[in-house]
Amino acid sequence: MYQFAPGWRAGLRPDRLSSGSTRIGLLDEGLLTADAFPSLVAYNPRRTSLMVDYSPSEFSRLRLQIARDQARPDANDNQVYLQYIMSLGAHAAHNF
Repeated sequence: MYQFAPGWRAGLRPDRLSSGSTRIGLLDEGLLTADAFPSLVAYNPRRTSLMVDYSPSEFSRLRLQIARDQARPDANDNQVYLQYIMSLGAHAAHNF
């Protein structure tokens, strides 16, 4: 997160996951090949998100986030979020 002007912030978030190594006795012994387990093929999913938000007051915030999700090896998912956050109710400065 970086606040580049009063009320304005931007942020970048990279997510990575390593699939590690799978150890299956039948594979290690040579009785089966890796083709018998297609869901265990090594894949390193990742997602990168970029966001910017604006806070016109301490009670509200408008936020835009764009993300590219590569969680599946066969497809990429581009996501756009638009969010409005608002606080209502009693607090220390006022009793309603």
